[in-house]
Amino acid sequence: MRRILPALLVTLLTAMFAPIPAAAADDRPNIVFAFADDWGRYASAYREADRPTINDAFETPHFDALAKNGVLFWDAHVSCPSCTPSRTAVLTGRHFYRNGSGSQLHSPWVGDDPDPVKQLESYHTILDAAGYHTGVTYKTHVSMHLFVDSKHQYNQAGRRVNGFSQFVSKFNTPEERESAEQKLLDEVRGNMRSFLDARQDGQPFCWYFSPTNPHRAWTRGSGKQLWGIDPDALKGKMPAFVPDVPAIREDMADYLGECKAFDQQLGVIVDELKQRGLLDNTIIVVSGDHGAPGFPRGKTNLVNFGTQVPLLIHWPSGIAGPGRRIDNPTSTIDLAPTFLEAAGLAVHRQMDGRSLLPILKDGGAKGFTPLGNDSIITGRERHHYQGRPNHLPYPARAIRTKDYLYIRNFKPDRWPQLEPPLSPAAKTHGDFDGGPTKQWFTDNQDDPAIARYVDWAWGKRPAEELYDLKNDADQMINLAQLPLKAEHAQIKEELSAQLMRVLNDTGDPRVVGEGDAFDRPPYYKRSGR
Repeated sequence: MRRILPALLVTLLTAMFAPIPAAAADDRPNIVFAFADDWGRYASAYREADRPTINDAFETPHFDALAKNGVLFWDAHVSCPSCTPSRTAVLTGRHFYRNGSGSQLHSPWVGDDPDPVKQLESYHTILDAAGYHTGVTYKTHVSMHLFVDSKHQYNQAGRRVNGFSQFVSKFNTPEERESAEQKLLDEVRGNMRSFLDARQDGQPFCWYFSPTNPHRAWTRGSGKQLWGIDPDALKGKMPAFVPDVPAIREDMADYLGECKAFDQQLGVIVDELKQRGLLDNTIIVVSGDHGAPGFPRGKTNLVNFGTQVPLLIHWPSGIAGPGRRIDNPTSTIDLAPTFLEAAGLAVHRQMDGRSLLPILKDGGAKGFTPLGNDSIITGRERHHYQGRPNHLPYPARAIRTKDYLYIRNFKPDRWPQLEPPLSPAAKTHGDFDGGPTKQWFTDNQDDPAIARYVDWAWGKRPAEELYDLKNDADQMINLAQLPLKAEHAQIKEELSAQLMRVLNDTGDPRVVGEGDAFDRPPYYKRSGR
């Protein structure tokens, strides 16, 4: 006699073993993080109606289009304005000083203590373990375990785009240059395709795209020659601490040309996602790892020119009310928890950043919103050990709100950038990258007429700095060195206390325990450097 299964049991078994329909495949969002090298807050989307700036001199159509259909963060900053610590902080979602050997550039871990960065997860490793296809193209400059392993690199089509202007400038005619440019963009597409083709059908992916544009060195005159950026168009638009002279305007125009090269690559990425029908459910985040290299107060500095970067998030199926601008101070360490929460995962307990997902999901959030940060922390130790006196770091931390920037320089007796005077024969650059601007300073450093520019570029700094961000866009007036108004004295006291509270609560090796840990092993060893 046949046994007849109850109808409910049949239904349950059928549901358990039936093939999953295509519509029910993994619908978690894909993630593309386009991370430019040395790209400060320069894009035409950041033009300001009330004052002329560098952003007036060039166009970034692909960045602007993504911003128009996404969320643009107006006041985004890196944790540390140096490549390795900035990138490690982004991947781990932690303040830069909490990442062991990843806290400084070119600083191998010494001594018997375990390197903290080796014990850390990144959003890549967490997503990979959760079933995402993960990979990186072009620059890493961090411990490779943060990208799972070296097999997750996708550079099969080449790496020539990293020398964009150098490659294209070798050709003489417009037609030849156009062809050379297309070869580089085809390389970008080829590397992207190799990454996407390696995933399983329907598998969500997380891709870290990081060419070295606009890192130095670029070809002199390429801004105008390749991109039509007239250096004279920058006249009257340079930051107040940068000499507004032809050689430096040309250097800046060339830098902006490299920014445009990165923008062209964004266009390729968006086009490939559209062709594959992936754009709607892909989170595209675009940013840079710190400010402009080889200019006064840029890369390695804690004022806006050094830490402020572009930041946009584009996600057609996940953003409510696209086209918004967010004015809250925002840190790039907020990206890791954002990616995890968007993928339906818990934010890792090790992370200091806060998810930006509430801002993306709330279509009414714009301007300065209670959904964002009230303040963020930035800082630095050592960038390039060569050229620094005794190879010691320059320790500084800062806290910024929407209105004020407070900087604590822990060792004001040390040179923050390099030890003057500059020598034309010097083979090392300290923390001020080489290039035409540095050469101009080398040639003119003894001219009394530019003494104030020289001081802004590499002069020693006081223990405390306080700037009014609303009324001092270039941070030229250190209120902490002036007879303080009662209002400013209170603000300085409050921000100083708040900064030190965060540093202590998060275990900054510069201030906890015996303090000054970055000046000795395992963070630092003078011999053999």
